[in-house]
Amino acid sequence: MENTCKLRAKCLKKDEHLGKCNNPECQNFIHPSCFNKLLVAFAEEDLEGPAFCGKRCFNSNKKMLEAVANKGKGKVPWHTDGPTPKLNSMRVMIDWVMTDDNYC
Repeated sequence: MENTCKLRAKCLKKDEHLGKCNNPECQNFIHPSCFNKLLVAFAEEDLEGPAFCGKRCFNSNKKMLEAVANKGKGKVPWHTDGPTPKLNSMRVMIDWVMTDDNYC
């Protein structure tokens, strides 16, 4: 298969070099100027980074990056949620209960 821009007829600069789509499963190519035009269409003008051939590849990459960013978030045990090992939710609750007139 010949390396051509996926946008073909809508290409902005046909003499510009082609770049491969950065989605590992995708085999398409696109001109950098065509990708910049797609970014405007995706309402992502200020995005810097790898080029993708279309919205499907762009969204696939965006979901992957969000999943990696959210991987560290989740449930945190009470004894490790504080800024220091000695100051955490468990310690605050125990101190409160052990203070006179705070227990039930």
